[in-house]
Amino acid sequence: MHQLSIKPRQCFALTAAVLVFLQAWPLTAQAQSSTFKNQEKQAAHSHEKSAKACQPADIEAKKHLHEKDQLGPSHADQHARMRRFQCEVESGVRKRHDAGRVVAASQTLKDDAAAKEAVIKSKTNSPDLRGLGGGSAIGTPGIAPSGAALAAGDPATMGRWSDPFIIPVVGVTAVLLHTGNVMFWSYDPVNYFLPDVPQNGVGFIWNPKTRSGYNIPPPENIWCSAQTILADGRVYVAGGNLGYPNPNAPAGMSGWKGSLTNYTFNPLAERWAKQPDMQRGRWYPTATQLADNRVVITSGIDETGSNAITNVVEMLTPDPNIDGIGQLRAVSIHNSSGLYPLQFLLPSGQMLEAGPGAASSFQFNPATSNWSGLPRMNHNHYYLGNGVSYTDVSVVPSKQLIMVAGGHTERAPQADNEWLDGFNPARGWSPYPQWRTPRHNANTVILPDGSLFTVGGNRGLYGYEDPIFEPELYAKAASDLTGSWLPMASHAIQAAYHSTAILLPDATVLLSQDDMDYSAQAAFQHKAQVYSPPYLFKGAQPQITAAPERLAYGLTFSIATDRGDMVSAVLVAPGATTHGNDMHQRVIKLRVQPQALGLTASVPASSALVPPGYYMLFVLDAAGIPSVAKFVQIS
Repeated sequence: MHQLSIKPRQCFALTAAVLVFLQAWPLTAQAQSSTFKNQEKQAAHSHEKSAKACQPADIEAKKHLHEKDQLGPSHADQHARMRRFQCEVESGVRKRHDAGRVVAASQTLKDDAAAKEAVIKSKTNSPDLRGLGGGSAIGTPGIAPSGAALAAGDPATMGRWSDPFIIPVVGVTAVLLHTGNVMFWSYDPVNYFLPDVPQNGVGFIWNPKTRSGYNIPPPENIWCSAQTILADGRVYVAGGNLGYPNPNAPAGMSGWKGSLTNYTFNPLAERWAKQPDMQRGRWYPTATQLADNRVVITSGIDETGSNAITNVVEMLTPDPNIDGIGQLRAVSIHNSSGLYPLQFLLPSGQMLEAGPGAASSFQFNPATSNWSGLPRMNHNHYYLGNGVSYTDVSVVPSKQLIMVAGGHTERAPQADNEWLDGFNPARGWSPYPQWRTPRHNANTVILPDGSLFTVGGNRGLYGYEDPIFEPELYAKAASDLTGSWLPMASHAIQAAYHSTAILLPDATVLLSQDDMDYSAQAAFQHKAQVYSPPYLFKGAQPQITAAPERLAYGLTFSIATDRGDMVSAVLVAPGATTHGNDMHQRVIKLRVQPQALGLTASVPASSALVPPGYYMLFVLDAAGIPSVAKFVQIS
């Protein structure tokens, strides 16, 4: 078994501090004394299960001694400082930034609709701000908005955020279902971090049309799992939390433990089906759907509590029955450079692994289960960078761009955005236009017009230190390397470690708050916001009035719309994201032929370009305004 080689940029993801990643600000002697008094006072109330960071001095000393043996004095001291910081948050001494009023979710729907109507009405007689139809997402392609527009916060230039509203579960994982709903899951905040109840988790189904939802219990504590979506719309979940760190466990076995279990979720019946156990446990793994609907599972902390990353690569062959039990087998051995590696399906049908270490640039061939090396990446992307896959088959030859960005070096967060040609991966990695603000723990969402929206994250070394509230938009389609990142309207909620962002069928973006305060009280008041990109303030959205529900490979089909001037159509795979790693998101721009009221579009013949499953079908007009999506199934 591959034992983890602890590095400064890796150790935070592999110890008890992984769930706090907090600021390590130096404390004065008086503040230290006060903090430790608060720890002892808080820990005295042992019946209050939500008090977890604040521990009696003897327990803290034992934990610190154990971490010194595992990680060395320097890292152990860092973790002790982070726990001290978290104790201040837990006991109310330190507050999380949380600007903006919280309003009823139903009210935010009305407010958002009214704001769009008002902006569009005010611009009815104004020239189109987009400039060239179908080009940049904001303003003139590649040109930053004027100072006046920035100062005014013009939604047609900067987009607009809803007021914060409550989603009563921490959105550590967010998956868009083909029902149009979003499923969240997380740890149980009441029993979080208690070694004697590691199996408890929570889940929530959220409806974007009403911005309300209901609880749905997961089969166990599946947080920090891998997840993707199968051809019939099932959600596949691999691994999760088998055990929290236990300072009373034997030496070398007191760390996090990954679960060997995996499940599928039927979104129509809202029913879980347990799949065969994996050979090794996985906590922070990655799951990638292949062209034939099989799923590759890699990486993840194993079940031993030793902080070892499993090197067994396993593959799920789903059962054809939506509630059936598939087959799971080990197919190879591969040493991942870290947790949650970014993986993407290539046009060849092989799978790309990109990071987090720069040397982790590989192709996996599912026909032979062999791994082959590709040119080294230009940068490391440790500690939760993110990546996207954008394919354009509307041009000849077709293009596929895979972009990886963010993470941090040993001293600071980074941008270091880079890209690879999916059709020619052997050419290696090249620089991509850089973010304005280096960050990690961010989320990058591909919008229907092909632009990239990066939101949240933080500048500090740990998970919540120095959070970033200013998102950025890459103002051209992702495959156009001549664009730049432009500042967008700032969100109010803090969205660093354990935040998620996901594209919704109405072409907005849902952002879920982070969990710097992971108390049960904070979890039940967890906040979210919805972002309306600038394209929604250019004019009314076109409507798809008719389109097939199912599509075959190589098929040319008709899309009817409520008006003319449609110029493009895209397929957007529903997001399935956690820790900045969206394991299912992809966009395919289709070849189209405009018609009087709509257009015809062609599905690529290759399932390596469009893996089987449900997609959001968007059409866009000449001003670049996307429709509300229609879900279609490709098989």
